[in-house]
Amino acid sequence: MPNIPRVVSTPVEFVPVLSARFALRFALCLLVTSLNVAVVAIYGGTLYRASSHHPVCLAGVTVLFGALLASLARVWFVALRRYQR
Repeated sequence: MPNIPRVVSTPVEFVPVLSARFALRFALCLLVTSLNVAVVAIYGGTLYRASSHHPVCLAGVTVLFGALLASLARVWFVALRRYQR
């Protein structure tokens, strides 16, 4: 058998392309984030001033804003994670 050299192609570089679904999810995340920022900016100061002398109310407002931030983080995590299929 003759010794025939093999032709080795150069490796192709993988370039990820953003899909329309990813762009839609990202736009949705930006919309939800902007709504959360608007709610905190509009009502945050008022709720703090209304509950500043009541420790139980202040704890409730703190829990509400913590839940708002946690739900926002969950939206970003769920919407933008990569699914292994």
